[in-house]
Amino acid sequence: MLCTYRRIPFLLLLVFILSLAGCMGRPSLQDKFSTSVIVIAPATSVTEGQTVTLEAVIANGTNATGTVTFYNGSTAIGTGAVGSSPYSLDGVAQLSTTFSSSGVQSITAKYSGDEFNSSSTSQVTSIGVYSNQLAATSVTLQASTTTPQYQTSVTLTAAVSPSPVSGTVTFYNGTTSIGSSAVNAGTASLTTSFAAGGTATLHAVYSGDYNYLSSTSNSITMNISGPLVTSTSLTASTSSIAIGGSITLTANLSPATVTGTVTFYNGSTVIGTADVKAGIATLNTTFASSGKIALKAIFATNASWETSTSNQISLFVTGNTPNTVVLQVDPSSLVIGNSASLTANISPAGATGTVVFYDGAQVIGTSSVVAGMATYVNLFMVAGAQSLTAVYSGDTTYPSNTSSPVVVNVGNPGPTPTTTTLTLSEYLGYFGDTVTLTAKVTPPSATGQVDFYDNGVFLRSVVLSSGTAAWSQAFTQSYSNSITAVYDGDVTYSLSTSNSQNLELSDNSD
Repeated sequence: MLCTYRRIPFLLLLVFILSLAGCMGRPSLQDKFSTSVIVIAPATSVTEGQTVTLEAVIANGTNATGTVTFYNGSTAIGTGAVGSSPYSLDGVAQLSTTFSSSGVQSITAKYSGDEFNSSSTSQVTSIGVYSNQLAATSVTLQASTTTPQYQTSVTLTAAVSPSPVSGTVTFYNGTTSIGSSAVNAGTASLTTSFAAGGTATLHAVYSGDYNYLSSTSNSITMNISGPLVTSTSLTASTSSIAIGGSITLTANLSPATVTGTVTFYNGSTVIGTADVKAGIATLNTTFASSGKIALKAIFATNASWETSTSNQISLFVTGNTPNTVVLQVDPSSLVIGNSASLTANISPAGATGTVVFYDGAQVIGTSSVVAGMATYVNLFMVAGAQSLTAVYSGDTTYPSNTSSPVVVNVGNPGPTPTTTTLTLSEYLGYFGDTVTLTAKVTPPSATGQVDFYDNGVFLRSVVLSSGTAAWSQAFTQSYSNSITAVYDGDVTYSLSTSNSQNLELSDNSD
């Protein structure tokens, strides 16, 4: 009778195959499923006498049965029956065992096969077994010489006791590893060299193995002859000079016992050489052309010291074209709380750069030179005669220069009383409105300036003209603005403050 079937689950198909086998006889060897065996160990290293459960997984077969024999090298160490895996069609066999000797154990598993699955053997799985009584070791480090020449070979030898040890020895210079070597008959060696002269402190560390503990050797001090490491730093007596002006370059060498010569460079061009004395080399030089130049210093190597190159520093060399700086101050007489405009006129007008303004020795402001002019507005808050100067920085054409001092007399407000009134162009408005603030000072002959404030915050100073000062301000923040005007007074008239005026602003989106 013909047997027909449609697509059925794999297990039903297996039942069908088994039924056919009952009718037609057992399958031949070539009809069996080809299997593979994988050995799984719980750890790659264990302690001697520790129980280990080895697991062999029969893969690629189907519902494998039979047995698995486990081997350590060529020696059988036990057999486990193959059972079904709860997670797949793979079969699994287990063996719990212990290892009575230390060292690397080479584990394989041989599956016997069954009626439907072929036999197979696993790859080797290595398990490191450590002795449960690791023996102590000691390391003695020796060197072929302790006074080598730099860049010549030195052989370091570590003798590890007892001699049956295996493993590796790592050699160190301070905390830096310089190489490792395997232990052979109780000895490990390393050939190395040192790039420069100096002192090195060496030691060796034995790694330990399955029977022996790790250990650290004695230290050896190496006194290495030859060029010692140096460092060079460069400084200059100034960061800018005029053409023809003298500058002192100083190279500082470390350590201070360095001897030899230092060569100074402008870019790649040598500008001079100097001997090192007490760790210092100096060079006095001048420059014939203007511009920004880069300077460096190089210490030359010799039999005792290694070469070194300094940091790079910049020098600004200005031209030698004559120029003048004239300072003007307006007004030249004022009272505390008033501002004056400081103007530095640089001639010729083609000069560029910056001007720094001084009140005595105190810097009060800096401004760039535009079309031969630099300006700065300063508020004076101390009474007395103020001596003002302007210092021009110079550029690639014109040297730096300083103006003659200009004296500004800052006095206290005079005794004659004044009154200040404030009006606004509007008192109700919206955020963003520009409002004109107008202050009138009586008597109208009063001079000086008026300061405007919004809720106590300074807005602007405006110079009086015929007793009136006005300022237009856009208001964008507060709903309620309390505006006041303060007349600072002059040498004749006293200070006075207006009544506050309220400016109410609202959001124009309301």
